[in-house]
Amino acid sequence: MLPNQLRFIKFHVNYSVTLKQQRYYSIERARLQNTKSQDVMQKEPSSIGVSASNERLLGEIYPAAKVVPMVLTNKEPVVLSFDEVPGPKSLKYISSIRAYLSEIGTQLTASVLTMGLNIGAYVNNRKPLKNLSTLFDEYGPVVRFVSPVGADIVLINHPDHIQKVYTVEGDCPVRSTLDSLEKYRIDHRNHIYGGLYTIHGQEWMRQRSVVYNPLHSSVSQHIQGIDDVCENFANKIYNIRNNQDEIPKDLYRELHKWSFDCMGLILFSKKFTMLDTELVYSQCDMSWLYHSLEKATQAIIKCETGLHFWKLFTTPAWLSLVKYCDSLDNLIGKHVMEAEQAISFRTQDEIGKNSLINAMLMSDEKMNAEDIATIIMDMLLIGVNTVTSSMSFLLYNLAKYQRSQRMLYEEISKAYNTDNIDIDKIKEETPYLQACIKETLRFSYRLVPPIPVLTRILSRNITLDKYNIPRGTLIIMSTQDASLKENNYDDAIRFCPERWLKPDAKDYHAFASIPFGFGARKCIGQNIAETMLSMLTIRLIQKYKLEYHYGDIKPTRCFIARPNKPLKIRFVDRN
Repeated sequence: MLPNQLRFIKFHVNYSVTLKQQRYYSIERARLQNTKSQDVMQKEPSSIGVSASNERLLGEIYPAAKVVPMVLTNKEPVVLSFDEVPGPKSLKYISSIRAYLSEIGTQLTASVLTMGLNIGAYVNNRKPLKNLSTLFDEYGPVVRFVSPVGADIVLINHPDHIQKVYTVEGDCPVRSTLDSLEKYRIDHRNHIYGGLYTIHGQEWMRQRSVVYNPLHSSVSQHIQGIDDVCENFANKIYNIRNNQDEIPKDLYRELHKWSFDCMGLILFSKKFTMLDTELVYSQCDMSWLYHSLEKATQAIIKCETGLHFWKLFTTPAWLSLVKYCDSLDNLIGKHVMEAEQAISFRTQDEIGKNSLINAMLMSDEKMNAEDIATIIMDMLLIGVNTVTSSMSFLLYNLAKYQRSQRMLYEEISKAYNTDNIDIDKIKEETPYLQACIKETLRFSYRLVPPIPVLTRILSRNITLDKYNIPRGTLIIMSTQDASLKENNYDDAIRFCPERWLKPDAKDYHAFASIPFGFGARKCIGQNIAETMLSMLTIRLIQKYKLEYHYGDIKPTRCFIARPNKPLKIRFVDRN
């Protein structure tokens, strides 16, 4: 403890004792005066007061307090060093060998520690495996992982701390990346820059500025096509139901095909029709593109989950990732080259800018075909899978919570008009539907939002909960813990879309639930996701009553959360 702090504590204690002595002194003096006055009034009424002997006695019992003059000082907030941040102590002992180990990476450390935490919880308590919230329960809102093989990691879950991290991120924030995808791009494909998800700095700003406006324009231009895909999905459900009105096949995979078809319209301006395709044909580009997307996703999940042995030697998961990412890259590159050739043979007026690829090829930034293929590949890998996961949990919640489904059906019956589809108007006229989507993203992902935990690498020192966190530290923002705490939401563990429509909804902390992130690196596909979720939900709720009669479904704990059980949702005809 600092000398100034000790001096202040000593002064505070002495001053408190002084006040206490003075108070007792006054009370006792008044009592003795009162007693003596009564005696004097009986014997000598003209003499009132405390005798000299009593005055001396009182002075001996309660000696006069020493008055200490108050010294006004500037009270500065106490800032503790980074070493004081609480966390598992065993890790601090292990960190002593850090200097003798090579740099393997913070992602590997986080995986090892998380696995160790879960195994320890299971062995000691015989309970199901826990998530990182266990650390917050034990150490508080700021927890430090002392990494023996990489940069230290700090976990936070308080909305105020999350907000502070975002306020200091700057124009070009840096976050942790998918190590497997980054390694594939740099080492295997020899790409100088990765896609939007993996690059940082000025190159990231350049690519985002080129993509942002054309991407959102593409959604508006293809809204009718997206609605057609949603109607096609609703009709397919009708045709493949069994006698229990359930989907005998994998409903999640059917939703994955629906998401792929919608993204095909937005990214390529082409109808992929995977919903109508049951078998994969390697001779068909669309079919093989979907198959490669599935296999590449599975490989990335295996590489990013658990121990990263693929960093040390070639593993089957890494070989699969390379194979199917190569296939994705080649097929997407083929589309880009075809668009590039078409542009060269057409006039400016003949070229349609409704295609995202065309818009990027014709931008002032002059993006090359390789960069465009990389960006499209990232959008497919991240977009198709996260939208599928979100839609799965939205349908599950509506099927499980019948009251919410009834209120949504009443809203859709009054508001939706299929004659003229305007997504902005649809969102404006269906506030309860938007609340259901928002509540699903807050409520369902008990471990992670549709994308992994939000991360940032600090560009400068900041103070969190009186702890100094140095620049370069990887911050893991556990928004899933914040979104399920009673401090932030009433009845936080209950699915309640109405909470977002109440007058006091504005009082909720803006950073307690941010599934799409915030700031400069906020998810570029938020509008796409909300549009696709809204359109399919409207089509299904119009046609079916959803029911679910099985055990609770929770998200898996991997790179992209998905249901841990089959989606045995019943689609009962409304008419």
